[in-house]
Amino acid sequence: MSLSSSHRTAVDASPQHRFKLLAFDMDGTLIDSLAAIVDASVEAFAGTPFPTPSADQVRQVVGLPLELCVEHWAPQASRTEVLELAEAYRRAFRGQRERGDISERPYTGVEATLAALTHDEIFMAVVTGKDRRGLDSALAHHGFSRFFHSLQTPDNNPSKPAPDMVWTANRETATEARDTVVIGDTSFDIEMARNAGAFAVGVTYGNHDPSVLSRAGAHALIDSFSDLPGVLAQLSEAEAP
Repeated sequence: MSLSSSHRTAVDASPQHRFKLLAFDMDGTLIDSLAAIVDASVEAFAGTPFPTPSADQVRQVVGLPLELCVEHWAPQASRTEVLELAEAYRRAFRGQRERGDISERPYTGVEATLAALTHDEIFMAVVTGKDRRGLDSALAHHGFSRFFHSLQTPDNNPSKPAPDMVWTANRETATEARDTVVIGDTSFDIEMARNAGAFAVGVTYGNHDPSVLSRAGAHALIDSFSDLPGVLAQLSEAEAP
């Protein structure tokens, strides 16, 4: 991805932390999309021989690539059936957005905090289980594209908790994992960060419980996205992971 000056916003003050790359998960971290995901899964499974996944079943695997989610929801499905269910889900989700009735919104404080974190010495990335088409659609819908310099999806990386999305973002931004913080709501995000050699901040308002995030190795937890700048400043004093 081009790192043109149009993607950088210079500010007068020095950044309040030492990190060079902030890598954000999308669903459950930046946007509250659980209801939309549940709605799409209900529509995708309707008329099939497979039980519709519950909201809790959906919550447990948000962040993984869609086909892996379907395998968890319908473990008895063949590979062909998994692919068909995944495509039905994609059609259902796109339909929600096209009709304008999608149950999806940014969490409180996300846009203002991303704007406050924007600095000409800092890169920001998305590391998500969404495919690239879904990510592009979500970023455009919420007006977030302007914040990010690197967009990483399972289209061109192994899925979480493999470290590759972080490392690819590092390569694209000429940064190092030790100067990177991953911010996410699931154990997959935390494990990805730790596997990459990066810091991990867990958000407690998303899909996995705080205890799960702590056990996965989160260096810090935040209850509100607007708490992130302060936590980054505190982590700046910590030794590299």
